[in-house]
Amino acid sequence: MYTINIGLNNPFTGNTNSVDFTLSKALEFISDITNIRVSYDGEEPTVIIRYAFHKGSLLALATALDQDCIAQWDHFIGKGSLIGDKASEWGEFNPEYFQLP
Repeated sequence: MYTINIGLNNPFTGNTNSVDFTLSKALEFISDITNIRVSYDGEEPTVIIRYAFHKGSLLALATALDQDCIAQWDHFIGKGSLIGDKASEWGEFNPEYFQLP
């Protein structure tokens, strides 16, 4: 099982991606979703998805959504990571910022 956090702020356009657009893109790359929620508690609105399988690359998903990176928690190994072209600019995965469904 995995959980991803996808911020809705689009750093390339300066706009906010819609929840519907974000979910439709996510469904192209992940499957067997068990929980979805939208959080407005952090620094930006965030879609939080728990799922079982990858159908594609999370790097490609981050690119499709114009995101610097996507935060992922791997429940199998108990470890988080940042995935995206600009993940290194965000530093290490910080569990204090990660939200669960």
